Amino acid sequence: MLWLLSWVGSVLGRLAFYLNIRSRVTLENLRRAYPDRSSRWRRRIAVRSYANLGRVFFEFPYLRWAPKGRIRNGLEIVNLEEVQSTIAGANGAILLSGHLGNWEWLALGCGLRLGVPLDVIIKNQRSKFAERFLVRMRTRFGNAMLDAGNVRAIFRALRSRELLAILGDQAATAEDVRVPFFGSDVPTFEGTARLALATRAPILFLQPFERTRRGYRSRFIPVPFDDLADARPEHVKELTARHTAVLERAIRERPELWLWQHRRWKYVP
Repeated sequence: MLWLLSWVGSVLGRLAFYLNIRSRVTLENLRRAYPDRSSRWRRRIAVRSYANLGRVFFEFPYLRWAPKGRIRNGLEIVNLEEVQSTIAGANGAILLSGHLGNWEWLALGCGLRLGVPLDVIIKNQRSKFAERFLVRMRTRFGNAMLDAGNVRAIFRALRSRELLAILGDQAATAEDVRVPFFGSDVPTFEGTARLALATRAPILFLQPFERTRRGYRSRFIPVPFDDLADARPEHVKELTARHTAVLERAIRERPELWLWQHRRWKYVP
């Protein structure tokens, strides 16, 4: 079932590119990120990114109804024991990632692999039907949802030594802190850095780096900040730049797995 859903999704995803559904935005983003690469290379990565996005959406029914063991075994974390040791001795943890591979699978599988449910930071969907479907899919193995605007609940979760799951690559507002991202200073949400500096919870970036027949192979990458003592503005900016640099390296390693279709550079001249 998984291979069929993935195959159909990849075919329809490629078709969306050729039907010019956000193709112009995607190619412009790739031109900004890789000005030194050929247009042919950028177009190839764009098509593969659409194929990945198609797989993501067509895997949603699988994530919604597949048995727990298949979801768990479909996410391999190569340094799992090391991460479990880090989390065990920490005041909670911030599990950061981006729209890489199937980010919904990362959240579901990570909670199962670590043996601890996650508090997933979300933004509400416009469609009530989509909202209900996603909540049922995301919470079926114990993960909880926290609204991104509920700052008190988010801090309370970390102080209770819980695990927060955050996607750190969404487009921020023009007023947010600007840090380097693919050669441009890009507005980036600083909430992750503020949370970490205020609570001293470690930041662990989850990178899916290989697509497998069962799902994804991934690794956790720690984002160090022991040298940053508090949440003063310059420290917030520095830590935001550090975890954004980890995201950029992950994208550069497998650019076809990232969501190039969203306007990440919309506030950059």
